Amino acid sequence: MKFKNPMCVAVALFVVLASSGISRTVEAQQIWRATVGGQSQDMGKQAIAFLPNELWIHAGDSIAWTSGSNDIHTVSFFVAGQKVNPFPVGCPGFSPSGTSFDGSACVTAPPLVAGQQFTVKFPVVGNFSLICLVHPHMTGVIHVLAASATLPHTQGFYNDQAEFQQRSLLADSDLVKVHNMEDMLPAHVLPRNGVAAGIGEISSTAGGLQSLAVVRFLNGTITVHVGDTVEWSVLDPATPHTITFGVEPANPGPPVNVTFDADGGGHATLNAPGDTAHSGIIGTVPENQIGVAQSPPSIPVFRVTFKGPGTYDYKCALHDNLGM
Repeated sequence: MKFKNPMCVAVALFVVLASSGISRTVEAQQIWRATVGGQSQDMGKQAIAFLPNELWIHAGDSIAWTSGSNDIHTVSFFVAGQKVNPFPVGCPGFSPSGTSFDGSACVTAPPLVAGQQFTVKFPVVGNFSLICLVHPHMTGVIHVLAASATLPHTQGFYNDQAEFQQRSLLADSDLVKVHNMEDMLPAHVLPRNGVAAGIGEISSTAGGLQSLAVVRFLNGTITVHVGDTVEWSVLDPATPHTITFGVEPANPGPPVNVTFDADGGGHATLNAPGDTAHSGIIGTVPENQIGVAQSPPSIPVFRVTFKGPGTYDYKCALHDNLGM
């Protein structure tokens, strides 16, 4: 019978224990992966969502969000009860990647586009709301548990969930039956000489809200007579747009060369191709909530009367980089 050298056994045992200790340390400070936004190949459909928008992690862990869209998004965390300022005000100011969030001071990424990454570390136990400042309806939640707690899901689960949520948003069941974007809208949805300035739908998970935004002008190429008026309607419940002819303003917010009709809709008159008119940012107003002052009525409509012949090109100043 052969006997092993006891010194070798001790060394082997020491190596096993040491490597086991390293493994536990790494696990306690894990970096989780998630995605911000998604898009179709032609960028015409945008998944306005954190993917997934609910994660359970340990205190001391970090989450690295990578942008999957050419539309801009932020990864933002605010102190409980703090007023969420609209983009680009932010916290105010943007945080460097790797910043810790413990609920005492807000943290926000700068605008992220495809491929860019932002990491947040969570040193304390708590449940923290996640929001995109560019799309305030885009929300999520991070559950930070004690290091000794058992986590309900693995990174593989979150990867599968993110892929499923993105696929579900981009292949919305209302739209999957059509092949041409112009077919997405029945004729009766728009008035005569009407154009849809984007359409969309909001969905939800237990973690928050997500949405699909079709960033295209539907019925966008239209032939009218001199003197006719064309009406653009924003049919997206969450994502705003602009209708911009001619020179794009540095600040897309306010309208340019626009008057307002009795119903509140903006109205411009163009005499020749190349003339400038800009709707300003238009879209639906936030939903009314109990205990909050009533929002003014939503007027997501813009009209243009064409006084001269020609071909008039226009775009959305917010999403022209996406092909709108």
